[in-house]
Formats: sequence, C-alpha cells, structure tokens
Amino acid sequence: MPDTSAFHFASAKKPQLGLNTHLATRLHYRSTIPVAAEIVAHTNTAWVREDIHWFRVQRTPTAYDWQFYDDAFDALTQRQMHILGVLGHPPGWATTNPHDDPYNNSFFAPDATRFAAWAAQTVARYRHQIRYWQIWNEPDNALFWRPSPDPIAYARLVILTSRAIKQVDPDAVIVSAGVNPFNMAFLYRATQAGLWSAIDIVAIHPYVNPSAPAYSGLIQSVRYLDGVQARYGRRPIWVTELGWASGQGDRDPASATPAQQARYLTQSIPMLWQIGIDVVFWYTFKDEAHNPYGLIAWGQGSDDMQPHKPAFIAFAQLQSQRVSQPQLTSIPVISFEGRKRTWVRGDEPYGTVRPQRQIVHEGQYALRMDYAFPQGGNRYVVFRHRRPLLIPAHTYALSLMVYGNNQSHELKLWLKGGDGAVVQLQIAPLGGGGWRRIVVPIPAQFAPWDLITPGDGQLRAPIQIEAIVLDDNPDGSGQDGTFFIDSIEALVLPR
Repeated sequence: MPDTSAFHFASAKKPQLGLNTHLATRLHYRSTIPVAAEIVAHTNTAWVREDIHWFRVQRTPTAYDWQFYDDAFDALTQRQMHILGVLGHPPGWATTNPHDDPYNNSFFAPDATRFAAWAAQTVARYRHQIRYWQIWNEPDNALFWRPSPDPIAYARLVILTSRAIKQVDPDAVIVSAGVNPFNMAFLYRATQAGLWSAIDIVAIHPYVNPSAPAYSGLIQSVRYLDGVQARYGRRPIWVTELGWASGQGDRDPASATPAQQARYLTQSIPMLWQIGIDVVFWYTFKDEAHNPYGLIAWGQGSDDMQPHKPAFIAFAQLQSQRVSQPQLTSIPVISFEGRKRTWVRGDEPYGTVRPQRQIVHEGQYALRMDYAFPQGGNRYVVFRHRRPLLIPAHTYALSLMVYGNNQSHELKLWLKGGDGAVVQLQIAPLGGGGWRRIVVPIPAQFAPWDLITPGDGQLRAPIQIEAIVLDDNPDGSGQDGTFFIDSIEALVLPR
C-alpha cells in the first residue's frame, strides 16, 4: 500500500532571508548610514551581511579608524537585525606580496598570523553586536586570492583565525568563506588541510546567472557538498550570496531584466529553503556603478537610495509572507524488490546493472550499478527499465534513496512525457558513501541542455521514468566504481 504520510523535506528550522548590505564599505558618507539602515529595515530582513575591510580599519600598523563600522553596526542592531561579519581585504603592508602598495587594499593572501590578530581585535570590539563571523570571501576565486587560489593556505588562515576569535569570544560562530559549489576541488583540498574542524557553518555562492532558477542546477549545487559532508561530518549550509543582475555589468555579459530579477528572487529562495538551507543572503542591497545586482538602482551614486527596483518589493513580500512549504504525499514508483532482471544497460559499454541483497536500505533488494569510464571524452551509461515506470499525476518532486561512493559523477533520470519527448532531471553527484535520501523537484520548464530529444522543454503527462543515467564528472576523468539505489518515490501535491 502507498505511504500516505506527509513528507517534509525542508529543515525543521524556520528559514531565514538575509541581505548583503555593505553599508560600512560602499557608502561615501556616514550620514547616509542610518537612512540606508532604515530602508533595509523596510525589507523585513532578519539578517544582513557586512564586509569588514582590514585596510579601511588599519591603513598603517598603528593607525585605526572604526567610525564607519561603529555607525553601521549600531544602526543595524538598533533595528533588530542579525549581522554576519565578513573579515577580509588586508592592507598591502600585511600581505605576503612584497610589491604591494603598503597603504592600499590588496587581494593578495594576508600574513595569516597578522590577520588572526586583527580578527581577534575586531571580534573583541563588536562581540556584543556580532556573533557570526565569515572568514574571507570567495578564496577559490582568483580575483580575491592572489596570485592564485591556495586551499591549503586558506585552511591555515581559517584555523589560526578561528582559534584567535574563540579565545576572545567562545560563543562566536565561524562561517567558512562562500565558494563555488559547482567545482568542489578547492573545498575538498581545504578540508583535507583541516578546514572542517575550524568552522561551524559552511557557505556557498551558487550563482547560476543567466539561467532561470527553475532549470539552472541551483538545487543540485547544494548536493555537491554531500561528499565532503559524509566524509568529514555534517555542517549547516548557508548561501551567503545569490543573485541575478537586472542588466549587463562587469561580471556577466548576459543578464536578466528588472522584472526577471524579481521573479528569479521569488522562485530561487523558496527552492533553497525547501531543501534545508536555513539562511539565504540575496546579493545585493544596492547596485554598484557597473553591476546591477541590487534591490535599489545606482541612480545618482552609492548614497542615492532611489529608485527601488521590482526586486525590492519582491524581497520584502517574500520575507513577510514566508512562503509555506508544500505538504506532500509519498507514493512509491519502484522499490527494486525481487530477483528478476528488469533493468538493462543501454548501448554504452560502460557498466552493468543487477538486483542484489548485500547492501540495502529497506526490504530485501536494492539495485546495484557498476560503471567503468575510460579517460577522455564525455562518457555516460544508461540503465533502462523493460517496462514503463509511470509517475503519478501532480508529482511535485522525486525522492531517491542512494548509496554513493565518494565520487563526483552525476546521477540523472531520463523522464519521458506523454508526447514522447525525453528530458533529463539532474539528481546529484554520487557523493559520500552510505545511504542518503535525495529529493529533487520536477521543474515546470527544462533547459535546452536537458532535452534528450527535440522539444519545447515542457514535460507533459502522463510521465514515466525512461532510464537511470550516470554521467562522468569531470568529463574524461575516467574512474570505475559501484553505487546503489533502493527506492524511487513520487512526492505528490494535494489535489
């Protein structure tokens, strides 16, 4: 009999919406800070993310200037907002590059011991206003860690800085710098160097501009952390930057329109809440001159708080409405029970499939899939069912119980619509060993690159599972291995 109990796949915590505000670092006049803080309060945001630039605080080893930060943190905490403080941007005199201008901002790696000491001073000053501290911004990005990203050096910086912060404030919460989740090589190497033991929360920046969130891979980006989480221990995941530009800028030649930016905001954040991301920070409050990511347009300059864009209204409404999570019914699609070989490999000679009893999550059988990818080219293997596997009407998402093997190869499903069109649903990387449940919403529109046969990207009922697919990642990397699937369920919306 189908399990008709409601299936909740979101975190039990109340999801939060934050905003990258940059009041202390991007406003020219201190007098604008309380004005801007009041406008931030009108967005109803619970959290703000504020950069603290070392070079602005301490331009020389003996000269300190905290005025902008004092004003900004006073204005924000008076309005009952939680602050995530981002520690970064050293002065040239405190980096490892002997050719840096000693009195200006630098993106070269800092002297780790000096950085930790400055961070401890900063935490001591603001510990009664800020509890959450993020160490650096995007160290895997060559723009922000020069001469090139160095995961071992970043891990050492976090270890020393976390230790110094905890000595000043034992209750401080350490957040890792936001990294690109679509390439986990940096985070894996930093974790191997000891990063995980020094942080309380792991942060990602899953930018997918210009793709719409419904078929951008946004949900799958979170799954890339499964492997490191399984190997080194679970940490809460925060998205400390997410956004779409409302026009062309320095960062992205392609962009959304202001109306699309607002729509993408409304779509993307609930998607992340529903898979358990407790805090999502929108990037950003105010446009830069050549990067229109903000809720407020550039206008006459950084201190001009008009005009508000459609995204401003969308952000405030989303925060106040706190989109409810769907109550879903779980209905089995297939359980893989029995010895009969109903699954067969397609034309690609890279794997085998069979039922087995040694590794199961529940029941007596699970499906075992072995693969062996040669190096070079884009390799994948398709496992097809001998008869149609129909998905119930009104299915919102599919749930799979998967036993991974610590590889980054991509698990996908091919879905076939009633008109014969086939699309691929990206599930997740195989990830860490052991059983885990993966829940993936079915998008209303599939991207052009997810169309297996020609079509318009619309999946029309009745829908069936055409195949389970494993795609090598990265392309041409080779490797062989084994993974298991115990069940596939449909999560159905109430009628």
